[in-house]
This record gives sequence, C-alpha cells and structure tokens, in this order.
Amino acid sequence: MTVLFSPEAEADLLAALDYIRERNSGAVLKLAERVFSTLEQLASEPIDGPEHTLTTGELVRGWPIRPFRIYYQRRSDAIYVLRVYHHARRPIVK
Repeated sequence: MTVLFSPEAEADLLAALDYIRERNSGAVLKLAERVFSTLEQLASEPIDGPEHTLTTGELVRGWPIRPFRIYYQRRSDAIYVLRVYHHARRPIVK
C-alpha cells in the first residue's frame, strides 16, 4: 500500500524537521525514521488509530509519534496523510 501526503501534511513534516534540525541536528534523522517507519507499518498491517473529526469536518484516524500525531485516512490503495501535527499546537480535532 502506498503512503501519500497532502500538501499540508508535507508542509507540517518539513517545518517540524527544519525546526528540530536547527536545534539538534542528530535528532532530525531519528524523527524522520520514526515517522516513515510508523507510516510503513500502518500501510502494511491491518491496524488503525482511533477516529477523530478534524475542525474541517473530515473523519480521520490518528496515530501518535511523540511529540506529534499523524492524522490520516485509509483508502483502498493508499494511506493518505492529512496532517503531521505537534501536540503543543492549537487542536485541529473536535
């Protein structure tokens, strides 16, 4: 199964990696590995996180990768990542 990123999720992840790279260049690779490893696991195994409703009204599933939560939808041929959101930010779920 393929993993696809929305433009917002891609921007979220790149911003987070840039932020961490500026503060701890050694940690950025570890975070990227954790995110992509988790997404590969979600794509390859029949597991799903709990359902959430985004403030936009979209029904999504969430999976924690501390200090982030990945919000995604499972589609027939792909995992579609909508957001990669830091827990400390203003909530985007209802």
